[in-house]
Amino acid sequence: MTIAFAVAGAAVLAVASGPAWAQAVPAQSVPAQSAPALGYIWPVHGTVVDPFRPPDNPYGPGNRGLEFATQPGSAFWAAADGVVSFAGPVGGRLHVTVSHPDGLRVSYSGVASIGVRRGERVRQRQELGATGDRLHIGVRRGETYLDPAQIFGSRRSPSGQPSLGRPHLVPSSPAVYRLQLRWLHSGVGNAVL
Repeated sequence: MTIAFAVAGAAVLAVASGPAWAQAVPAQSVPAQSAPALGYIWPVHGTVVDPFRPPDNPYGPGNRGLEFATQPGSAFWAAADGVVSFAGPVGGRLHVTVSHPDGLRVSYSGVASIGVRRGERVRQRQELGATGDRLHIGVRRGETYLDPAQIFGSRRSPSGQPSLGRPHLVPSSPAVYRLQLRWLHSGVGNAVL
């Protein structure tokens, strides 16, 4: 059994058999794409240590979001107004997913604590919980993962700091550094070294 199948199986079990507060909200509870585009903001202070690397196939290796190194216990917040569609554990880690009126879902994974509940309406900049030493942020439209750097762009953080719009990449190894350089030079990356 591959890791991807194990993680997918754990997610299905957690949603199917977990407590009521940890189950997904039906998709029809969030308005469809008819809403105007939202102005997303960077939802955390931190350093990108692993960029978006889309897999070649749905079960292939890659990074389906951005991995941030964060100060443990620091806040992360809603990137835009929406409804919490999931808040709870999957595979031994805590996750929060917010569904937005434009059809995007932003997931915050590997958090230390959660301060919101499934079904709760949240406002942009509202604190959702606290981070551990890493925070993974993923963005999806349907089942397609999108590059969060393209969604968040160069908008300012809640504190007014523009630097969050252009995260600084810090390689954890020479191999990761090469991947980050490819990402930047591909025209997809919106970051600076």
